Amino acid sequence: MTCSSLYGKAGLKDLVQDLEFLDSSGLFPEVYLSGELLDSLAEDDISAMIKWREDGKGITFHAPFVDLAPGGFDPRVLEITRLRFSQAMELAEKVGPKQMVFHPGFDEFRFAFREELWIENSLRVWGELLEAASRVNTRICLENVFDTRPDHLARLRERLGDELGFCLDTGHFLIFSQVPLQEWLDAFSDGLFELHLHDNDGHQDLHQPVGEGAFDFRPLCREVQDRGLEPLIVLEHHSKEETARSLMNFQQMILDLESLP
Repeated sequence: MTCSSLYGKAGLKDLVQDLEFLDSSGLFPEVYLSGELLDSLAEDDISAMIKWREDGKGITFHAPFVDLAPGGFDPRVLEITRLRFSQAMELAEKVGPKQMVFHPGFDEFRFAFREELWIENSLRVWGELLEAASRVNTRICLENVFDTRPDHLARLRERLGDELGFCLDTGHFLIFSQVPLQEWLDAFSDGLFELHLHDNDGHQDLHQPVGEGAFDFRPLCREVQDRGLEPLIVLEHHSKEETARSLMNFQQMILDLESLP
């Protein structure tokens, strides 16, 4: 596991400033596409992302997720969900991100622990997205959020095909997972396209810098390397200061691991 091709979080609200900061830090951007900002996206921001991509630099997108339910029952909610996802894909067609992360929207309490019901409800949405993504050469990744185990996500990939990938989020894993890390890596296997690295106290989704909370990143790094996986790595934090600190901590951790016999 290396420090090359690291990504950091960027937002549409201050996109140009975020791009400048990430560039100066040697990071590529993962741009979060909030729904309300997609409605008023400036042409200058689109041009900035296109230029970044045309300069040969990596870029990924994080799709909208607030209030959305890709596996929900209410047709009006599904209508809004499809609208937001469609806006994200239209932007992807212009910019050409390497991949795009989506929140799957599964919550075992909301779906009464009926995983198969959620899978059936969401198949059409993810199928449509995969078709659209194939046309713009962008990969789709589903991120663990409230998920306590990976079974339903792995089963979704079995139904839809290997084009569907996953993003393992360490902060969400720490709070919600009820099974060991190895079980997630076994389930995701070669579909692990991305890692979201951030830390917390095991109770709140604080998005702390790597190594400043309760998550032990060393076993994850070893497992990913031993399995021959090459996911994109995103340092996902809410401020430039936290991103800079996380980058320093992560690089030092990798150096320490490489020095071990």
